[in-house]
Amino acid sequence: MRTLLSAIALPALLIAAPAHANEDVQGWTGVVAQGAVKGDLYIWLEGQARFTDEIGQLGQFILRPAAGIRFAPDASAIAGYAYVQTRSPAGLITREHRPWQQVQFALLRNRAGKPVVTSRTRLEQRMVEGRTKTGWRLRQFVRAGVPITRGGVQAVAFSEGFFNLNTTDFGARSGVDQWRTFVGIGLPVGKTARIEPGYLNQRVFRRGEDRTNHVLNATLFVSL
Repeated sequence: MRTLLSAIALPALLIAAPAHANEDVQGWTGVVAQGAVKGDLYIWLEGQARFTDEIGQLGQFILRPAAGIRFAPDASAIAGYAYVQTRSPAGLITREHRPWQQVQFALLRNRAGKPVVTSRTRLEQRMVEGRTKTGWRLRQFVRAGVPITRGGVQAVAFSEGFFNLNTTDFGARSGVDQWRTFVGIGLPVGKTARIEPGYLNQRVFRRGEDRTNHVLNATLFVSL
């Protein structure tokens, strides 16, 4: 219970604190439905809404479906498409079309055979409307989930690095693009779903001073 209260209180304190010039307080919500259907056919369906500028506007909207195969228990290889619409603080809207490919598998299991540490490697091809060059980006994600009660509540943490493989005409620079770190809890919602609220720190690496976003993040995961 103390862990649960801490996970809820920390984002609330961050929202109440004033943001600096290179910081922003944001709220991200998302739904991810994934799993094997009809044998080893693996489906991934995702939608996200990100509220930026002190959670004052819908800054980004993402739809990200994919399909592929389950090639081992808790291991899949999929390919999909993402539509990303972003609104700047000045109201400028950009639209991005993003084919992507991903391999996901369990790195570590507990005694019951359930994944405790999961790895996800994703390659994206980013195409922004009005620009000519395609940006290639590699994302490496590692997640740990440790049970803290018999009722299925977990302590959850993940880290994800974003690496641009080339420089583009829409502002992407070759090298480290951003890094995300999340701490929170996983709460079961029925037999096939869980919600993971918590705090996400997003560090965006730029030519000048880096930007840090403090994010109250909550994602609903549904097993198909």
